[in-house]
Amino acid sequence: RVMQNIIISKAGISRYQELHQQVVGTLVAEFGIRPYPKVGETFELTLDGDAAENQPLEMVRRAGYDPTNWRHNGPTVTGRQTRRFKLDVAGYCPNLAAVQEKLKPRGKTEGQWILAFKAAFPQPDGQGPLGVADPSWVSPRGRALFPGVAYDGRLCLRWASYGRDGDWRWLVPVSE
Repeated sequence: RVMQNIIISKAGISRYQELHQQVVGTLVAEFGIRPYPKVGETFELTLDGDAAENQPLEMVRRAGYDPTNWRHNGPTVTGRQTRRFKLDVAGYCPNLAAVQEKLKPRGKTEGQWILAFKAAFPQPDGQGPLGVADPSWVSPRGRALFPGVAYDGRLCLRWASYGRDGDWRWLVPVSE
């Protein structure tokens, strides 16, 4: 009976993947909505770092928090820029410092770029959350947070001290 359930489950997953591809195809064909890039695939993003809606503390508001008493203590994007990125994985990490260490050879990305990602790829793929390993946001309680996109496509700020499961994908720059 267990083996039968496993076979049924595998068939269900295969059917799910087939339906998912049909939905993605429809979104692209009819609405111009691009699916998330695959891990390792290079893509371009454009961000206007001077626009009010792309400012670090406005990101706090967009993530559902009152930005009063929040701080941003990291680098910011200025001007209109286009850069190349890819998604990468780091596996399980006990905290964001471990993620940063694993992603270090790929370079750093300012957290504001998550907004450009959300604009370019508005439909979540259901394959897990995405983050930028930039803990530059500081809550009123003094906790460092980094920006990301949750499973459902919402902008989120996550505590840097918590562990990260292997399902997280990370926005990293591509060297020229």
